[in-house]
Amino acid sequence: MRESMSLPILSNPGLLDRDFFYHNRIPNLLFTTFTSNFFPAMHKFCILLLFYTLSCFANPVNSYASPADSSKIKPKRDSTLVSFFYNDFEKLGSLKLHPSDTSLTEFQNYNSLAKQSNFFATLGNSGQDYRSLILYPIFQFSGFDFGIHSFDRFLYQNDSIKYYKVLKTYTDLEYVQGAKKEIFFHAIFSRNVYRSLNIGFDLKVTNSPGTYLRQSTNHINFFVTAQYFTKDKRYGVISNFLINRLKNNENGGIKYDSIFEQNLETNRQVYDVRLDKAQNRIRETGFFMKHYFNLSRHPKNVKDTTFLASKHFELGRLSYSFEYNRQIQNYIDNDPNSGFYRNIYLDSITTYDSVSIKRIINEICWTNPSFRTDKKNRLFQLEIHLKQQYVEVRDHAIRNFFIQYIPAVDLSINLFPCLNLEANADYVLGDYNEGDLSLKVALNQTLGKPERNGGTITLKGRYAFQKPGWFYEHYSGNNFRWDTTWRKQNLISGGFSYIFKDFINAGVSISRINHYVYLDSTATPHQFNQQFGYLFAYLNGTLNLWKLKFKGQFAYQTVQGTNILRLPTFLGNLTVYFTQRLFHGAAAIQPGFNFNYNTLYFGDSYMPATRSFFIQNSKQVGNYLFMDIFLSLKIQRARIFLMYSHFNSSFMGHSYFTVPNYPMQDAAFKFGVTWRFFD
Repeated sequence: MRESMSLPILSNPGLLDRDFFYHNRIPNLLFTTFTSNFFPAMHKFCILLLFYTLSCFANPVNSYASPADSSKIKPKRDSTLVSFFYNDFEKLGSLKLHPSDTSLTEFQNYNSLAKQSNFFATLGNSGQDYRSLILYPIFQFSGFDFGIHSFDRFLYQNDSIKYYKVLKTYTDLEYVQGAKKEIFFHAIFSRNVYRSLNIGFDLKVTNSPGTYLRQSTNHINFFVTAQYFTKDKRYGVISNFLINRLKNNENGGIKYDSIFEQNLETNRQVYDVRLDKAQNRIRETGFFMKHYFNLSRHPKNVKDTTFLASKHFELGRLSYSFEYNRQIQNYIDNDPNSGFYRNIYLDSITTYDSVSIKRIINEICWTNPSFRTDKKNRLFQLEIHLKQQYVEVRDHAIRNFFIQYIPAVDLSINLFPCLNLEANADYVLGDYNEGDLSLKVALNQTLGKPERNGGTITLKGRYAFQKPGWFYEHYSGNNFRWDTTWRKQNLISGGFSYIFKDFINAGVSISRINHYVYLDSTATPHQFNQQFGYLFAYLNGTLNLWKLKFKGQFAYQTVQGTNILRLPTFLGNLTVYFTQRLFHGAAAIQPGFNFNYNTLYFGDSYMPATRSFFIQNSKQVGNYLFMDIFLSLKIQRARIFLMYSHFNSSFMGHSYFTVPNYPMQDAAFKFGVTWRFFD
């Protein structure tokens, strides 16, 4: 799911040298990236790109050459400005645009997990399944939820797809070369085809063989988008088609942790692993289309005094969306008798577990008048949603299907310019999880005037009464199977937060959880039929000292009343970097360090057959400081980074596990480059 995050300030780079692209035949090179010579071509591309950027760095004057009178000519619109929006445009009369990130800060965090947070437990290689070390995002889904989310962040999902707004053709290419032949490639393209018609695509390829045997990952994520808005913005439509392909080899972890911890063998490829013929595959395709129509006519010119003076009644905005999604999860093991599993139910020669989840969703939404000529917050904003979804789940044993209706209401009240009340609620009708209920309330108080204030304080409350995911009640595989019924889980939480610009974001929440469902030490579901408490406090902040910047994320959490939920008490991530502008701002260089730490605790183990984590009582993980050193460089529209990740692995011991039996990666050099094009 998409998470809110601070937005960087757009840069305004200079013009590209068109002769360079012509003489070096970049179009032909881009074509080869989609052929069988994909990765060798990317190596050549990076060499050419690095050569050109360094030549610009040595001669910045020529890179920014312009006519003598260019300072007197002010273009009406900057064609290099790029922004994007998501599919949630019901509330606003205009799109909620976010600026595209062109900053150097945290540019080296190319991994899908590191882009959001460093508070995850992983299996030691890019693209492998993960587990959040914070319980805060619990009970996030309304309606049917299959229940396994250990790979969600490696998928393109509908509500996180970006639709770009550009003035010209826009292309962004990113390439990263890591240790052990790790390759990461990301391409973004957006083009205005005709007037308000825009098409684009996003392609991401990750290939990482890993350090240990049977640890490789190969991911391909792709989506194509289209958008169209009428000139008066009364009607608009967006759509996307997405494909996700994940292929992960599974080794079950190393057999003997002590050999690694004592560093008795430095060649990681000779370590014995628990599985040598297992693999997980995820295949997903989806289509989404959303229309909106303003029921009342809006003026073409907001300064139209005749329109403003006329008395009229706005009928609001109506939107309709359709979504189709099909996901197939396969677990394959050609040696079920390896001794890794407790049970074999179907086939002792080959395991081929397959689960298919298909969704067809229709949703209609009405929101009250979505246009104000004075650009002030609406006093009363109301959204009414009605979602109908058809869900089909298939496995070895049975095909289940059901239809659900989910009415929802979103309310926003702005009594004063600096005081805002938001509330939303939904209720599920039909089949498996009928009766699920969710309610959220937030009161936001801005300290001072909207344009100049001392930050915003938010009081939050939440109530959820929801069925656990389908996986926790019904599963049929070669090594695991159960068919049971659990009581609905219950959550009541309250808290507050304080945000002041980009300098500080802090908060605390207290939750009471009842009938919590989890995987016990046998990797099978169990329900804790008592209530327990969960306290979570966090502090995210940025401190500037001259050209030195400290950016940190810190969290404290504790679970009271049970030991079935294991989380580290303290987590911290600190980035320290120095930024120096060069050649009158034409370039910038940023060296820095990153530190990541969490306290010792009994971390959950991982079960490849179900792609899930379960509690264990034999090994503690944590109490280890991961340290990276990096150097980032920005020249015109190119950004380059060099990073030596986990450089302290050779002198701080070998206890760097985040999941038992899965050591994290050793020290490794990584190189990355990204370049933006506007024609």
